[in-house]
Amino acid sequence: MSDSRKPVIAIVDPETGSSRSVEQVKARYSDDYSIVVDPDIVSAGARLVALAADARDVALILADRASDGAALLDDARGLHPQARRGLLLNWNEHRTYREEIAAAFAQRHAECVVTKALDAPDERFHRSITELLDEWWRLRAPRASALRIVGATRSARVYEMCDILQRQDVPFVFHPADSPLGAEILDGAGITECTAPIVVLQDGRALVDPSNVALADALGARTRPGSGIYDLVVVGGGPAGLSAAVSAGSEGLRTALIEPTAMGGQAGTSSMIRNYLGFPRGISGAELATRAFEQAILFGTEMIYGTPASGLSADGDLRVVHLADGTEVPGRAVVIATGVSYRTLGIPALEPLNGIGVYYGAAMSEAAALAGKELFVVGGGNSAGQAAVFLAKFAARVTILVRSETLAETMSDYLVTEIAATPNIFVKYGVEVVDGAGEGRLEKLDVRHRGSGRIDTLPADALFVLIGAEPFTQWLPPEVARDDWGFVRTGPYGDNPSLLQYESALRGVFAIGDVRRDSMKRVAAAAGEGAVCVRLVHEYLADR
Repeated sequence: MSDSRKPVIAIVDPETGSSRSVEQVKARYSDDYSIVVDPDIVSAGARLVALAADARDVALILADRASDGAALLDDARGLHPQARRGLLLNWNEHRTYREEIAAAFAQRHAECVVTKALDAPDERFHRSITELLDEWWRLRAPRASALRIVGATRSARVYEMCDILQRQDVPFVFHPADSPLGAEILDGAGITECTAPIVVLQDGRALVDPSNVALADALGARTRPGSGIYDLVVVGGGPAGLSAAVSAGSEGLRTALIEPTAMGGQAGTSSMIRNYLGFPRGISGAELATRAFEQAILFGTEMIYGTPASGLSADGDLRVVHLADGTEVPGRAVVIATGVSYRTLGIPALEPLNGIGVYYGAAMSEAAALAGKELFVVGGGNSAGQAAVFLAKFAARVTILVRSETLAETMSDYLVTEIAATPNIFVKYGVEVVDGAGEGRLEKLDVRHRGSGRIDTLPADALFVLIGAEPFTQWLPPEVARDDWGFVRTGPYGDNPSLLQYESALRGVFAIGDVRRDSMKRVAAAAGEGAVCVRLVHEYLADR
């Protein structure tokens, strides 16, 4: 690859001639990246402007703290919105200048800090660099693909497949059938006409519009349970369910986890979770889910993918989960961790546009295809805020639509601050979407001002809806008591004073995470409930 085509790593370090950090970056990354170094923010700023004018891909910008690097990183955000931006620190500066660094982070001038290399090799330094580069590549088409999708258009079904693969952390690329690469792939697979999405696997097999289960089978996922009785059956693969599976497996319980769609649940769609313990640079929901999935597998959890639960029954001391394909999964105890789904807007005109301009959730897989577009996000919670910040790296403009008059009541402060500091994010308060239209995909929205009743018709390329939550509990029997909204009631209450914490009215069946009544809707809280619940499962099983 010529140097002019390589992604750029830009470094500002006044010790350019003797910097160990610069030396190590050049030694390890120059084959794949163009390394540019400047001694001060003035020359670095001019270089970043020139790189933007040449439409060069900038993957990473590291700027020395003592050289007013935070100011450069703040300016760089508008020039190279997808670049990862790190404040370069000498050893121990994060303690000595903690207030200054915290302010730069809170105002989103910098996204992270990187401690300069102390020696050669300094693998802690390189871990920071490679993690940041990996995060940048996750925003873009992958360098290597496990599979390729070819379709006549980027249809709702193509979106569904791409979204699931993105959340499962499977590298893929989409090519239109009429593009040179798309035509080449189809020709290589022996397909002459593309009337439905085609998935071409790494081994050359071509699948014509495969179901999600068929695709999972082709990728080697387990889609049916093993034989015998499990100690614990976990239903739902979000943070709560994955945490329960990891804890149960690590403590020797034979565990099965049932997930119909994608590991990570709603959290898996989050572009960046910044307030999760132990990840100072933040972590994407998909990566967190992938790590938890691998961890559960290593402890022996049997993952059953693709078929949703359709019922639950008691058979003596056993609890049996019934799947939609007729399969039964028996266990000595069951944990319900099915989470919630975003409520729909209930606007008839928008229903045909689901997946082709209207998306429920963050839809990270669509962001790159919407570069330079006019996007709208509905919702005032953390998920909506994270989606807006992520989409702003690609879109010309992102408008958040909220019914209330403030974001502060429903969104974490760090996200409110980041939204205020992102120049192409705008917030409209006291409004709601009431209609929309488009030929083949979304083109416009009708937005009503709740106070005056005035309706504005706005051009729109995409709408991302992240409002409210509805628990997935319709499959549960009446013995599992729920409140008026469908959330599972747990713990001692009323006529059930002997229930364990997180235990439902049906003994041996527990509920954790967002599906549980009065739960804290946070990833960390869900993961904590999963760990605590397994201790209660042990207590329940000990009495049997």
